[in-house]
Amino acid sequence: MNKSFFLGAAVAVGAVMLIPGVAVALGRAGRPIVRAGMRTGAVAFDEFRKAGAEAYESMEDIIAEVREEMEAERAEGETEPEAAGTNAG
Repeated sequence: MNKSFFLGAAVAVGAVMLIPGVAVALGRAGRPIVRAGMRTGAVAFDEFRKAGAEAYESMEDIIAEVREEMEAERAEGETEPEAAGTNAG
């Protein structure tokens, strides 16, 4: 075995021994970043939910208007034959 193998093995063992300490340090430092990201995501979710509710309400209004128009046309169509029949006689 050559010298570079032992050097690489020593570096690997040292890195493995440092991982818990590094993980804790990164966890402490990263927590505010994670919290900020979660907060941003929650705010975005609320805004998208509000926008979706408004779009849904608008769509319901349009559908109601179309149904009213269809009902008016249907009622108009039912009264026209009667009016035409009385004028012809």
